[in-house]
Order: sequence, then structure tokens, then C-alpha cells
Amino acid sequence: MALDLVTLLLVVGIINFMGLILMIVLWRINPMVKGPAFWTWSSVSWIVSFISIYFFDGSLITFLNNCCTLIGAILLMEGILRFRDFGNDRKRQKLIIAFILLSVIMSFINQTNPTARYLYHDFMVVLVAVISIVAMLYKTNKVQFWVHLYVAVSAALIIPVFSYRWYLAFSGQIEGQLIGPTQHSFQIFLVLFIIPFFIGWPLGLGLALSYQMRQELKSAMEAKWLQAQIQPHFIFNTLNSISALSIVDIKKMRRLVEEFSEFLRSKFDSNSFNKWTLVEEEISVVESYLYIEKIRFGDKLKVHWNVEDVEGFYLPTLTIQPIVENAIKHGIMQQASGGTIEIKTIKKYDYLRVIIKDDGVGMSNDIIRSIKRMDTGIGLKNTDRRLIEGFGTGIQIKSRIKVGTVIAFNITKNSSQ
Repeated sequence: MALDLVTLLLVVGIINFMGLILMIVLWRINPMVKGPAFWTWSSVSWIVSFISIYFFDGSLITFLNNCCTLIGAILLMEGILRFRDFGNDRKRQKLIIAFILLSVIMSFINQTNPTARYLYHDFMVVLVAVISIVAMLYKTNKVQFWVHLYVAVSAALIIPVFSYRWYLAFSGQIEGQLIGPTQHSFQIFLVLFIIPFFIGWPLGLGLALSYQMRQELKSAMEAKWLQAQIQPHFIFNTLNSISALSIVDIKKMRRLVEEFSEFLRSKFDSNSFNKWTLVEEEISVVESYLYIEKIRFGDKLKVHWNVEDVEGFYLPTLTIQPIVENAIKHGIMQQASGGTIEIKTIKKYDYLRVIIKDDGVGMSNDIIRSIKRMDTGIGLKNTDRRLIEGFGTGIQIKSRIKVGTVIAFNITKNSSQ
């Protein structure tokens, strides 16, 4: 016995309406987050495609149903691309608008030609679904992967349905049917895949958004933590150095005040912690910090720079400075004679390798393992996590007792800023 296709679409429409309510709530709660606005309008577009079956007839049903279904899929994809920060939104916006206009034109032209309509429409829906899946799974960390995998699996559910209908159109089995195939097999596909799709994707994206907001809150707390790491004695010693220089060297005092101001500005700008910055700007912050430390420690601290070919590379704000600070505080200055720190960059193909090397007291393997487990060295662990989230790989640590430590990491130009 054949299933009632109209009844099935009514059930799908009700489920999608519930998803629309969820998307509106997410949009209103997180108005600044990219994605929920497009997901909301995607749900609206799909609801219109279902409603058209009850209020219109003839070729107008065909036009509205196919047109709104494809537009809904495109808006869902664009929301995911923006949510994952893929590419330039403004440049892609023109392509999306052209894509939607083409879909409207093709749906209108092929109102009475089911074969041509489904060959275009279903192929584009499958293509959009594949792009959405790739965007959700691209460069995710371990926890994020499982949340995004749920969304990807939900999006993948529509692929068998539209692939099967495309096959029916390609083989000439749906000629003359305006809405869709009435074959029992296709309706089973509709029940097994479309209904779980409309249940799964709003819940999955809600979980993904919740995870992202939790990570942003965690990053904000880490920003406050990093700010709190400016020890009072560091500030007092710097102020004492400024006071002493005001008597013997006014020019050097002014330079120290400028560098100290630049360093404090970068440290206390909590809004910049979640942003990305050019490597040369990050190096400027490190230069300010090292100038202050050179004034404080004099000849006990030697600095070697070998930085080149860094143009166009971005990294999370305050990535290098905490590593340099850790090397001086826990490595070089643990020796009575002080030591040398070297900051070096090496460009290899499409990535930049950043190396911070010191000849301090070094670390044991147990300490290195404890840093990786976050038992100690929270600043380094946070830096490691942020690099993994941004580039897929974190810091590499090599150290020998009484020899020194080398900390390095790689950054690419193609990562999201």
C-alpha cells in the first residue's frame, strides 16, 4: 500500500517548524554569532516549500516547492560556512545570491519538465549537502569533531533521497509527475531519511553553537588569567627602572615607558585575546617585553633575533610572548649567569615555523609530560590548545637539563583568522 506523500510532507513541515523555533531562539540568544540567522531563514524557506502543496496547485506548486527546497539548502550551507569562518563572507555573498537567482530561474523554466528539473535540482541539493558536511568536519579538535560529526551525519541523510530521485529522473521514470515520484520505494526513502534530517540538523547545530559559546567563555576566562600573570614585582621593578633612568638617561627612560605601555596594552586588551594577529604585530609585543627585561636584567639576558619572511601569516594573539616569558623566568633566570634567548622563524613552503630557544636550566621529561597533561605550565598548555584549534598542531618541546629548551610550532597561511 502506497504512503500518502502529502501527509508525509505535512509531518516534515511540522518537524521543520519546531526546528525553526529552535533556530530563532539560538539567533536571539547569540545575535553576534555567524550562522543562526541563515539557519533560521533556511527553515522558513523549507516551511514555504511544504505549505505551497496545501495552498496552491498545478505548476505553481512545482515552482515554489523545488525553488524553496534548494534555497533552504543553500542558506543552511552558507550559515555553516559562516559559522566555521570559511573564506571571505562578502565575496562569497555575491556567489550565493547568483546561486539563488539561478535556482529560481531553473525552477521557473522547468515547471512542466520533471526530468530536467530534478536532474538540476537534486544534483545541486546533493552538492550543497556535501559542501556543508566538509565544512563542518574541516579542522576540528577531538571534542568538537564528535559534535560536528552529528551535524554532518544529519546533513548526509538527504543525500540518498535526492540521489535516488535524481537516478529516477535520469532513467526517465518520473516523467509527468509534478511534485515527486509516487513510487512506494521513494516514499520509504522520504520517511527513513528526510524526517531524521529535519530532526537532526537543528539539534546538531544547536549543540555545535553551544560548544563554541562555551569555548569562547573559556577563552575569555583564560584572557583574564593571562592578565593576572603580570606579577606585581614585574611592574614594580619596571617602574623602579623608569625612575632610575629618569636621572641618568632621559632618552632611554622614554623608550622604556613607550615599550612598557605597549606591553601593558597588549596584555590588558581582553577583547584581542580571542582574535588573530599578524606575526609581525605579535613580534612587536615580544620586542617590547624583551626590551623591558633587558633593562631589568642587563647583561644577564642576551637576545638573538632571526625573524624573516613572516608577511601574511596570522596566529592567535599572545602566542609567542608567554613562551618567551616562560623561557626567561623558568629557564634563563634560574642560572646565576643568566643566558641567551633566540626567537627564530623559518618559512617552509606554505607554512612558517616559529622557534623559541634558550640555554637555561632545561626541563626534565616528567615536567614536559606534566605540561602536556596541564598539571603544570598552564600558560604553555593554553598556548598549545589555541594552536591546535587554529592549525591542527600545537607546540613541540625539546629540552635537556643544564643545556636548554627549544619550543617550536607551525602556522599556515590558509587558517581561519
